[in-house]
Amino acid sequence: MHELGQRVPGQAILEFGCGPGSLSVELAGKGARMTGIDLSEIAIEQARNKAERAHVTDRSAFHVMDAEELTFPEESFDLVCGSGILHHLDVGRALGEIHRVLKMDGVAIFMEPLGHNPFINLYRKFTPGLRTVDEHPLRQEDLQLIETCFASSEWHYFHLLSLLAMPLRGLPGFKYLIKQLDKIDRIVFTRLPRLRKEAWIVVMILSKHKEGRRLKD
Repeated sequence: MHELGQRVPGQAILEFGCGPGSLSVELAGKGARMTGIDLSEIAIEQARNKAERAHVTDRSAFHVMDAEELTFPEESFDLVCGSGILHHLDVGRALGEIHRVLKMDGVAIFMEPLGHNPFINLYRKFTPGLRTVDEHPLRQEDLQLIETCFASSEWHYFHLLSLLAMPLRGLPGFKYLIKQLDKIDRIVFTRLPRLRKEAWIVVMILSKHKEGRRLKD
């Protein structure tokens, strides 16, 4: 999601989810006109305090709001984004709202977990305390639904072989090892596209219309 910072100056951006890991204040600092939403009043208050400390209150606004029932007018935003949020929602309803509030040439960027890899699913089964009951990592039917809702889409998959390094997390050299394994993953996903669905994470870049702006690597 780091590529957002290079493309946001002056754009009206809506971020789903203003809890830990939110990008709203960072993007506002880079010149975006940010709006953040979350169901949690505590998260919204924390986001407002963070924006005040960063001196970006003139370029940011935060609201307690249901992502499946947005109150914004149609075509309000150049970009809608979120990290690890769609898999907590009714995907169809959320997609409808995203499409509605995007401008004609708007783009949506979301990073979400996938639910196909049996080893990752086993890890999830044995670590219930790390997740909430409403989580449903995206599966093929969700990805197909997303594709049908937007005129064009790009899909970028991350973390397959790199998962082997997770037991070494916290040890010296871990970040370097992950970086190298991620490079191998990119080669694997290119040469063996059937393995993409076994990845842990997918980043989707969705354009409302085919003639809309395309975000390239």
